[in-house]
Amino acid sequence: MLPSHPESLPTITIITPSLNQGDFIKNTIDSILDQDYPAVEYQVRDGGSTDKTLAILKSYREKLRWFSEPDTGQANAINRGWTQSQGEIVAWLNADDYFDPGALRRVGTYFKDHPEVDVLYGDCDIVDYSGKVLQSYPTQPFDYTKLILFTVNFLPQPATFLRRSVLQHIGYLDESLHYVMDFDYWLRAGKAHRFAFLPERLACLRTHDQAKSIANLGRFGKELVRTYERFFSSPDLPEKIGSLKSRAMSNIYYRAADCSFWAGQLAESRGHALKSWMFYPLRLRRLWFYLALGQFGRDLAERRTRNPYLFQV
Repeated sequence: MLPSHPESLPTITIITPSLNQGDFIKNTIDSILDQDYPAVEYQVRDGGSTDKTLAILKSYREKLRWFSEPDTGQANAINRGWTQSQGEIVAWLNADDYFDPGALRRVGTYFKDHPEVDVLYGDCDIVDYSGKVLQSYPTQPFDYTKLILFTVNFLPQPATFLRRSVLQHIGYLDESLHYVMDFDYWLRAGKAHRFAFLPERLACLRTHDQAKSIANLGRFGKELVRTYERFFSSPDLPEKIGSLKSRAMSNIYYRAADCSFWAGQLAESRGHALKSWMFYPLRLRRLWFYLALGQFGRDLAERRTRNPYLFQV
């Protein structure tokens, strides 16, 4: 049964996919259970953790609905939760991220007051292992052309919410993706649905060495490329969007080259860089200089200041 909502606010469904995030998951759960929102439907979908996660989940007793069963990955766990829920608004919050106090009330109120909006996202801070703020997420007002062309995901996933009608129209998360399922979904939804940006902090996204996008930069880059190749092969792509293909593919191959470079996969990085140049040969790229120097270039770049989180957004 859905929670009652005497203020006529929409019910918000939150799914937390979980696997061995025992150091963080209590903070995540509490950030949802402590919300001052009258209509929250919450599930934790654990993939079979072997750390202290299950003990933490059991400690909540009847306060929390949770499942622990094998799944095929994060997207599969989220999709299971969404299909077994009823909320008008849906989202997911990973087991190492957390909401700000009052975030869901601001989201629910916005959707109630703006029935024309299908997807809403807010600001988000990037925090480290201990919760110390490192920087603000590079959010910006929604511009579909910029999202596609510059290949940077300026929608912070923990602070993004969508109407269930979007799922019913374009389908669920792509379960073959493990690193960029959110970016892929925004690209798909942007073709037919209205997005809105709420310039208020709603959540914090935690980055640490065990975060899968950081730990698997090379695979992350490959998924970006596959996502864009499929996006631009879509038969229902508007002509205006299709005209962006050369520049967008150049940019996405450059990002993949960057990811492979930092992952130490220099040969693969050169291959991506070459494809980037072939799509848009008029643009010079700094990474090409480092690649030309081989391992010395990699060591030189390592000594320069960089933000490893940029590979996730």
